[in-house]
Amino acid sequence: MIPIPTNIPWRAIGVGALAALLFAAGWVTNGWRLGGQIEEMKTDREKAARLAAFDQVKAVDAARLEEQRRTAAQTEIANAATKELEAARNDARSAGDAADRLRARVADLLAASRAGQNPAAAGAGQTAFDPIGMLADVLERADRRAGILAEYADTARIAGQACERSYDALTGGTKPAEGS
Repeated sequence: MIPIPTNIPWRAIGVGALAALLFAAGWVTNGWRLGGQIEEMKTDREKAARLAAFDQVKAVDAARLEEQRRTAAQTEIANAATKELEAARNDARSAGDAADRLRARVADLLAASRAGQNPAAAGAGQTAFDPIGMLADVLERADRRAGILAEYADTARIAGQACERSYDALTGGTKPAEGS
């Protein structure tokens, strides 16, 4: 048998055991409290993740709708420009046909006026001068050039207006500030 010492400070051991017991109870209680906080934080994090995912889905849907709106606007603008360009080309063809008829009429009038002139040969060193024929030729060339320029100008105007409408459709119609 082992002898038990009699001079052991039982009070100190009791106080130490009580302190250890209180420390252990505090540790367990604090663990429960922190465990609850950790669970609450996990729940909050999961909730925030769900909300972020929902917001992301909403943002993607909004971006898709905006892309569809822009694509539809661009398609509509391109179709309108194509129709306008076709109408301008039809107008140019009609104007060209009218100009051709006018040129034919001028040519007929020139032929008729020349038929009534004296066909005498010009003298040595003289050139036969036909001012009406020259005027008709200059006017015909000018008219042809004007038709070419008008077609180019119509095409450029239609393309420029389509570009402006496309830009306005993409930017929501906002204009840049003056001087920028």
